[in-house]
Amino acid sequence: MLLSLQQVSKRFQTASGERVALDDVSLELERGQIMGVYGPSGSGKTTLLRIAAGLQTPDSGTVTYNGERLDQMPAAERQRYRRQEISCVWAAPSWQERLSVLDQVATMLLVDRRSHRSAERRAREALEACEVEHCVDMELGDLSDGERQRVAIACAIVSEPRLLLADRPALGLSLLEQEAIMTLLGMLAREAKVAVLITDGDAEPLVAAKPVLYLRDGKLVNSQDAQERGRLYRFPAAAAATQALDA
Repeated sequence: MLLSLQQVSKRFQTASGERVALDDVSLELERGQIMGVYGPSGSGKTTLLRIAAGLQTPDSGTVTYNGERLDQMPAAERQRYRRQEISCVWAAPSWQERLSVLDQVATMLLVDRRSHRSAERRAREALEACEVEHCVDMELGDLSDGERQRVAIACAIVSEPRLLLADRPALGLSLLEQEAIMTLLGMLAREAKVAVLITDGDAEPLVAAKPVLYLRDGKLVNSQDAQERGRLYRFPAAAAATQALDA
């Protein structure tokens, strides 16, 4: 088991009182698996990803990554894990707008002191895997929304992580582009054996995931029926990627 959250709870103090972000949440994720979590705004999805990434620690419960207690690691050790093992695709990624797409992706490796040649070679491979190799010399402002999301995924996978956390990776895209992004994540899980945890506000874009869980008021429940509706009616290609994972 690559990632395990057991009975994780997290609360925040707000001006109006205590807010429960996660309430006794448990999940397990293996390499090559895609798990989807959906729920309304404020349900705890982002907190779940941040705890899985080691960006926050739970108030109670355990977070285990590859057999080690992520929640008990010193901050410097958790940061090392995020650089080398865990990558995130956020709904609103931070970009260095004046860089070319190639340099944008390669920068993710240069901060770890990889040589420029090695970083550029690996960046080209990541862009090719995300099917945006034609964008290497373009700037971000010249890309379509779908291309920007693919570049964001390339930035996340360039370090060859074992765990990929994606917060609404298809936000604002057309149905066709949403399916393409979800199909891409399915291919990454199958071919690179990456464990993928995706969150979204809706179940239907998550048909590449199995299982699909529903998060509301910090509580997690199974929602396979919603996944089946999405598979049947809206995203057949993404569903096919999931079926290949099961084969």
